[in-house]
Amino acid sequence: MSFSVEGLPARDELLFKSLVRLLDHRTHQHWAWQVEDADLRVVGERFPVPPDEAPDRPVPRLTLGETPPQQGPFLRLPLHADALEVMLNRLGAMVIHARELGLSAARDRNERSGRGEEYRLLRWPSVALLDTPVRMKLAALLASRPASLHALQQRSNASAQECVDFIAALERAGFAAGSGGTGFTASRAPESIWPDSQVSSGTEAPRASDAARGVVAPGLLARIRSRLGLLSSGPKA
Repeated sequence: MSFSVEGLPARDELLFKSLVRLLDHRTHQHWAWQVEDADLRVVGERFPVPPDEAPDRPVPRLTLGETPPQQGPFLRLPLHADALEVMLNRLGAMVIHARELGLSAARDRNERSGRGEEYRLLRWPSVALLDTPVRMKLAALLASRPASLHALQQRSNASAQECVDFIAALERAGFAAGSGGTGFTASRAPESIWPDSQVSSGTEAPRASDAARGVVAPGLLARIRSRLGLLSSGPKA
C-alpha cells in the first residue's frame, strides 16, 4: 500500500512517516510513502478539498488535526501509535475491497464488450442523468439506434470510462438494456423514448383522424401478411 502526505507541517509529516515505519510489523499491509497517485491521501485539517474533485479512482483521505472534518476518517494530533495502527488496518481493508470491486467490474465490462453486446434506450433518461453535454450526446446516439460500448465511444468521441459510467447509470435506473447476446432486430429505437413523444397505453380513445377514416392501423403481422399477399379474402367453404 502507498500513502501521500499533503498540507501537514514538516514536523507532523516526519512524525507520521516515522510511526508508519515503526508499525510496519503490526499493520496488516506494508505501507510506503510516495509523492502522488497513492492508495491513501494523508492531509492536514486546513488542506483545501475542491468541491468538484472527481478522481479517476476513489482514494480514501485521512485528515490529521484538531477538528474532525464533516466526513471521512480522522486522527487527532498529536498522533498515538495504537490509534494509527487501527486506522491503517481499516483503511487498508477498504482499499483492498475497492480494488477487488474494480477488478470484478473491469472483467465484466471486458466480457460484455468482447461479446459485442449492444445497448438501447428503453425510454428517455431523467434530467438528473443528463447532467453533462457528453451524456446528452450519448443519449441521443443511443436513441437513434442500439450501440456497443466500442461503437458508442467512436461515434461520440467520449472516453471509454464516460461511456461505461453512463451505460451503468442508465441500466441501474432502468432507462437502458443490453442485448444479452441476442441482438436487436430494430435499426432504430422506438419514437416513444424521445422526451416530447407520447406513449400509448392501449386505453386511450382513438384519435380524431383515425375515427374520421373509420379504420384501425393493422398490426405488424397483418402488414407482413398483406405485403406477402397472404391475406385471405374470406373464410373457405
